[in-house]
Amino acid sequence: MNKLSIIFISVCVSFGVIRAAPTNEIVASPDATTMHYGGKVLWTCQHNPDEGKPYFHPLRATDGTHLTELRPEDHVWHRALWFSWKYINGVNYWEENRETGQSEGFTRLLATSRRISETQQVSLDQDLDYAPTKDGPALLRERRRLLVSPPDASGAYTIDWLSEFQAVEAVELGRTPVAGEPKGKTWGGYAGLSVRLSQATIGGSFLTRAGVLEGDTIQNIQAPWMSFISPAGATVLMMDHPENFRSPTKWYVAPTMPFFSPVVLFDAPYSLAAGETLCLRYRMVVSATPVTVNAAEEFFRDWATSVTK
Repeated sequence: MNKLSIIFISVCVSFGVIRAAPTNEIVASPDATTMHYGGKVLWTCQHNPDEGKPYFHPLRATDGTHLTELRPEDHVWHRALWFSWKYINGVNYWEENRETGQSEGFTRLLATSRRISETQQVSLDQDLDYAPTKDGPALLRERRRLLVSPPDASGAYTIDWLSEFQAVEAVELGRTPVAGEPKGKTWGGYAGLSVRLSQATIGGSFLTRAGVLEGDTIQNIQAPWMSFISPAGATVLMMDHPENFRSPTKWYVAPTMPFFSPVVLFDAPYSLAAGETLCLRYRMVVSATPVTVNAAEEFFRDWATSVTK
């Protein structure tokens, strides 16, 4: 122990403020992986094959702020932090039947393998595929890696999300047409990685490098990152890797839900020939305190320059 540490501990003891740092613990089961922080659930990744689409819920900041909403009544197919295509070859993989909980198309989770490091970093490797019928042949395969860091000294932690898709046969990844297109909708364009935020966060702010976004419906915003700052200050920052196709991505934002998503298909559908691959990489930073524009820029710069596909 160095001299500065001894002085710091002595001062803390004299004022009676010394406290043990919160501990991390991973609780693992076949269908879920959970991190406990200071004895409370910080996050859970649900990966039950019977549910098809894996998702994170709950997702909390280290101060206890509850950040995600699972299957809200207005959109029961919103799974907190999750990924879903909208249409593959015209079949809907997004909306789910309210009674059966199943989409027209099937997202199938085939396998999950888990590694936990000595520092409590969690790595989840998952195999998924996409098929128009429950037991039919897949049109598209996905290899997904989720990497979740333990909280750092400030209490912030990261979720890295890497997906590599390979077309088994020719596919078109589609979305609801946007305003200005034939049969376009003002709410069109969404598909991909999404976050449905909790009711407790209503009234928070969405932020890009251009500043705070205003309005009840915000679409077609192009930016390398977007953050949501809750009324209590807890932040979810999502970053789009510069090597993703159509980067910097467009964003779909619904402040009144709240909801946001990097929508790679907003401008147009995307086609893959048989055997062709598509990679998407994102990083999320979950912080108990507000992430400023300058801090977000630094997070983005450090990540984008250190990680390549």
